[in-house]
Amino acid sequence: MTEPEKGFAGALASETLAKLTHFAETGEMATIDLGGLPMSNRDRAALDDFLGCGEVSATIEVIGRTEVWETQFSGVWRVRHFGEGAIATDLIEISACPKILFADRRDAESAARHLAEALELNPGIVETPHEI
Repeated sequence: MTEPEKGFAGALASETLAKLTHFAETGEMATIDLGGLPMSNRDRAALDDFLGCGEVSATIEVIGRTEVWETQFSGVWRVRHFGEGAIATDLIEISACPKILFADRRDAESAARHLAEALELNPGIVETPHEI
């Protein structure tokens, strides 16, 4: 693991540690919005290098692309929303799972109706298991 660059990257790594410690103790999620900070490309690269990548990542294609990845530190996630080819929102989320990956209840209700209709149109799709 490389050391964070002094300056913004180091300060953000320290803030992430404080928020991760609080999350581990209380379960309270936190977000650090990097978008409004005067970070240089070098700062951003140093922070990304220090946080690294974990085992989970996702790309979401809804009104632009969103990239989500777990860092090498469990509970610390990077979330980047793109608009017109550029980063529109850049976040560090401290949580069990980033909010964007949770299904919205209204979407789930719509999906349940769609699934019921699909099952109605394809009644033989699910077979009853045979006893052995």
